[in-house]
Amino acid sequence: MELNVAAAMIADRQGAVLCVRRGARGFASTAGKWEFPGGKIEPGETPAQAAVREVREELGLDIEPLAEIPPVRHVYPEFAITLHGVLCAPCSEGAPTPTLREHTAFDWCPPDALWRHDFAAADTPLLTALRTRFFGTHLRTRVFGRDARFLETCDSTNTALLRAAEGGAPEGALVVAERQTAGRGRLGRVWDALPGQCLAFSLLARPKAPPEIAATLPLVAGVAVARALRARGFEAGLKWPNDVLIDDRKVCGILCEAQTSSRGIEGIVVGIGVNTGTVPEALAHRAVGLGGVDRLRLLAELCASFEACHERWAHGGLPALRADLDTLDCKRGRPIAVRPAEGTIAGVSRGIRDDGALLLERDGQIEPILCGEIAQWD
Repeated sequence: MELNVAAAMIADRQGAVLCVRRGARGFASTAGKWEFPGGKIEPGETPAQAAVREVREELGLDIEPLAEIPPVRHVYPEFAITLHGVLCAPCSEGAPTPTLREHTAFDWCPPDALWRHDFAAADTPLLTALRTRFFGTHLRTRVFGRDARFLETCDSTNTALLRAAEGGAPEGALVVAERQTAGRGRLGRVWDALPGQCLAFSLLARPKAPPEIAATLPLVAGVAVARALRARGFEAGLKWPNDVLIDDRKVCGILCEAQTSSRGIEGIVVGIGVNTGTVPEALAHRAVGLGGVDRLRLLAELCASFEACHERWAHGGLPALRADLDTLDCKRGRPIAVRPAEGTIAGVSRGIRDDGALLLERDGQIEPILCGEIAQWD
């Protein structure tokens, strides 16, 4: 099979290539390549005109062609493809013209390097518009994720969003970062992740609930993450109070932090870190990754899942998620060791109470544990 398709390279004002798009979607040998759908040349169009039209239509960007690029032929197992391209740039009056780069400088980004395109250089206006538009096309929410900020580096997404919350950021605000220099988990632990191997983000909730109800929000987030991962075919489960596991290994951690004032809780920042790539061999006994996924799509799915769970919780508290809690609680009915404020106690998990307490059976008696963690690993 011989395919004749258009391609477009979008460049910023310094001439750096931000995105390469092409056709030939749906073939196995290119399934891991980052691309936008399309590649069709309409009657009467040149390949360059088709490339510009599709970028305008698909991405909503006002662009202009800068130069033609000679066709390049690639041969795959199922077909051969001839790429006709054009370098494109934003139409900004008075902006310097980007320099044309050789076609060989462009790459079809493999999955393990996706982070270079979907998060890097976040302060570049065109890339920000491109990424936000691509994320937005997959976002199915009314509130959560609609006010999004993508960062290449920050101290922690929770800290960045807490600052924004104090400045009046609306409910649903989202902060995503490729790299955190001071990422953290519960109990003062450090949350570290290799670039491209993690999805680290925070969402802002502004619950109208008393503190004892607001304190159950980490479980709501855990249910939301587990549900989204299960929708993708992963056997994810919830580990009280704030972890999501696959095969008894941690795939996601959650940290909620409150924005407070003299009036009480003004907002809660829900920090979520998902291992999306691979984990170091030294941690393979206790952590697991998703093996490489499109993180922007996953982010959109997680926002939607959280919004759905949050809406039920906001109207009925944790009891509204009772069926999900019972189904997803991967420690229920199993012998466990729990670390409350001090020491370690053993028993059998009997589930999660409506106020978020872990129910631990010891010597035939049920004891509620409101604060602590299940000792998963030594």
